[in-house]
Amino acid sequence: MPENLTRPRRDERGGGTPPTGEAAGGDPSLAAAASLLAAGRADAAWVLCRPALAAGARTPGWLALAGRVLLALDRPAEAEPVLALAAATARPDEAADLGLFTLWGVALRRLGRVPQAEPVLRMALRLSPGDAVCHSNLAAVLRALDRLAEAEDAARAALALDPGLVNGHVNLASILMAQGRPGLALAASRRALAAEPAQAEALYTQAAALQALGDLRGAAEAWAAGVRAHPTDARLVFGRANLDLARGDLAAGWVGYDARLAAEPQRFRAAPALPAWRGQRLDGSLLIWREQGLGDELMFATCYAAAIAAAGSAVVRCDPRLAGLFGRAFPGAQVVAEAREGAAPDPAEGRAVAQAAAGSLPGLLRGRLADFTGPAGYLRARDDLVARWRRRLADLDGDGPRTLKVGLCWRSGLAIESRAGRQSDLADWTPLLALPGVAVLTLMYGDTEAERAALGALAPRHFPDLDQRDDLEGLAALLSCLDLVITAPTATGELAGALGVPVWRLAGELDVTCLGTGARPWFPSMRVFRTGVRDRRDVIRDMANQVASGMTFGPL
Repeated sequence: MPENLTRPRRDERGGGTPPTGEAAGGDPSLAAAASLLAAGRADAAWVLCRPALAAGARTPGWLALAGRVLLALDRPAEAEPVLALAAATARPDEAADLGLFTLWGVALRRLGRVPQAEPVLRMALRLSPGDAVCHSNLAAVLRALDRLAEAEDAARAALALDPGLVNGHVNLASILMAQGRPGLALAASRRALAAEPAQAEALYTQAAALQALGDLRGAAEAWAAGVRAHPTDARLVFGRANLDLARGDLAAGWVGYDARLAAEPQRFRAAPALPAWRGQRLDGSLLIWREQGLGDELMFATCYAAAIAAAGSAVVRCDPRLAGLFGRAFPGAQVVAEAREGAAPDPAEGRAVAQAAAGSLPGLLRGRLADFTGPAGYLRARDDLVARWRRRLADLDGDGPRTLKVGLCWRSGLAIESRAGRQSDLADWTPLLALPGVAVLTLMYGDTEAERAALGALAPRHFPDLDQRDDLEGLAALLSCLDLVITAPTATGELAGALGVPVWRLAGELDVTCLGTGARPWFPSMRVFRTGVRDRRDVIRDMANQVASGMTFGPL
């Protein structure tokens, strides 16, 4: 989300112009550097700032200007200590007039030190409670912390103070989009674009909102307009690629999908220092590495066997929880666990001569839907654990008739505010839980005791001795013994699909990973139930009715 670098003064609304003239303290060099920065010549302004700082200029004015110039040059690591010093030495009125705490908070946010940025920006607000830009910058930080209700309040406070603050509208649009309110997000983004037609973040939110509202044609036009205005903006390129994939245009989608690492560096791991693999046979090993979370890793791993065969030799770096499962699935490769942060990688990686991110493999190997071939499941659970779980599940029936064993994962285990309200509650699944002849088992990790207790006898069965988050060998064995898995979009559902277990996935109207189809080409054993404009509880009732009618579990 964008930030403003100054407080709005009488002649500006959130622009980046530092004070000049008398506001520069009568120092002609300071005024000259400020004028250069105001003219968009940050590099020239730094030519004046650098020797002044080297000569011992430590007044708040010089420090504030130097920090602002460094931020304009995208050098936040150098700007942050300068601005911290300025904020520590300036009088409160000077700090408020120069926007020091706002600038310092922006530097911290750009460095990824978001939790530290919040108290700094709150200090800026204490010094200048009527400053719209301070409120807007705080909104951006709270959005990054996924505290969306507070972020919305801050953004609306900014716009109440200054209805024309472009970044206030931009930030509000992003927050509303994260809250799952695309209609309001679209309106807010268009207010920003009316004032600043090429504002990149507003272009991004406009396109994403149209896509979420189901206007795919409008979204395609909006993504194209954004990329035309900012052809090197990785977020816009990646956003358009996701729509291309969702519409089934795999050729264009996979090309743009390569922008993901630059688009969201906080989400994706950094690439190893090896040449990128282009699909050729290698004289050494190919390093295949996980770049995303567990669910994406399991999905993209459907390409691993083909990549290993094409390269001739491979080292597969995986989530440590998957090492055993992947070791059995890919006997032609050496499977190594991803090293902890700061630890040395496995020595086997030293034999690699090229690298491929897991998410880059489909672009190399699956340019058409016809390329999605292979067995229903590529993973196999341990035989001893499967036998143990078969006995445990059989014991649930006692001497009575065999019940249908259905695993239920009703929401993601990632409890963040931006997902609140978009996922089901356990109580929504009462139509399934009440079916006779069906034994429902919880596939949720984390604390679900209160939800289960509220349903009494209808609550799904729970196995507290199985760590469903970290013991993936045990979870894989349990999944292999089930007749059906019903799940929200989660890694548990991807694991079930990778095992070839029948899976029903409850998803929204537009699921990028369906690649323009009504199913999940990655997992032949998976069916997709889409909510779209329907209430998810109506879709859940349909699913329960299909279970009751004995419909075959599997893809349409």
